[in-house]
Amino acid sequence: MNEIFDINDWLIKEFQKNVLVNTISTLPTIQIDTNIQNIYPLVNLDLQDTDITENTISSNYRITIVQQRDTKQQVTDNKLLIDSNYIDNVSETHSIAHKLLNALLRNYNDLNISIVAQSNLRQLKNWSRNSLDGVQFDLELSIPNAGTIC
Repeated sequence: MNEIFDINDWLIKEFQKNVLVNTISTLPTIQIDTNIQNIYPLVNLDLQDTDITENTISSNYRITIVQQRDTKQQVTDNKLLIDSNYIDNVSETHSIAHKLLNALLRNYNDLNISIVAQSNLRQLKNWSRNSLDGVQFDLELSIPNAGTIC
């Protein structure tokens, strides 16, 4: 296999190890919430672009981790967001991202995949068609250029 496949495969396997993750997709970010068969929490890996140098191959991803919001159908005057599971969703999706980033920051992989750049975790609130909450971030990963091709 080649390096791009290796990075993508490693990311998928890392998320599959996480018991909180139910669905992993590799769609363009705009299409995440169109499949009614999705089981949340969902992780989407959107490969944006790649860069090849003599020593490394870098891949830029937009990673979106979302959970469906549940809202209690009752009238409340509480302003602390206890009428929905928003805080639970943010905590859960943040934890999923945190686990992946810890594995990368601590170099827990045999492929020498490392973080080149990482954006802040952007909070998604009541996002897209199905009222999703979660986090989204951009991640640039590099792997040594072994010169492999398919």
